[in-house]
Amino acid sequence: MFMKKLIKCLFALMLVFGLSACSGSEEEKENIRLAVDSYLANCKTGDYEAADAFLTEDADDSLGTAQIYEQLDSQLADLGLGDDFDREARAFTSSVISAIFKEYKIDSTEIAGDTAKVEVTLKGIDENSFDLNAVQLDAMNEVNTYLQDNEQELQTYAQNHTEDELTAKISADLSKIVFGQMTTYVESLPDSQTNLQFDMKKTDGSWKIASIMEKSAQQ
Repeated sequence: MFMKKLIKCLFALMLVFGLSACSGSEEEKENIRLAVDSYLANCKTGDYEAADAFLTEDADDSLGTAQIYEQLDSQLADLGLGDDFDREARAFTSSVISAIFKEYKIDSTEIAGDTAKVEVTLKGIDENSFDLNAVQLDAMNEVNTYLQDNEQELQTYAQNHTEDELTAKISADLSKIVFGQMTTYVESLPDSQTNLQFDMKKTDGSWKIASIMEKSAQQ
């Protein structure tokens, strides 16, 4: 009788430990998925500083979201076209990033010790369809149309304002027109699907993204 009770007890303990091991694995997978999901969600909203918190210090980020905003800020500082232009430029950039990360789905998660691989399907605008020459040409046409349609008004404005004030007005007016037209163009681009692999690393008890690689893409 005692042996039977002991065996039952052992089986019960084995079951408990088995469930605990399974639960721990699922918890780890959930923590990994949460890190990837948080990174992509912050990329989508344009909060690259929050997204960066989920990367290791030496992460190889092929998506390069942080670099895009850093380069934008640097270029805007060099151009010095005013707050209105800067605001419209950042809003346009955020809308493009959001369109790139339109939809995403975590397909699988594989853990190997303190490393893991996560497969993600990303759906968004097809960046290869972005025709920079066409965008620049349309922008120039918008600028010329604005200057022609508002020539008299701008001349009157120039008589009562400094050159810097005139430049600021033109920049503010054109930024809304040009970036508005560019946003419409981006929204018209077709979608594409990209398969990504996230290599994860557990650092100080937290899962972080060590690298992001594009596996394949299809229209």
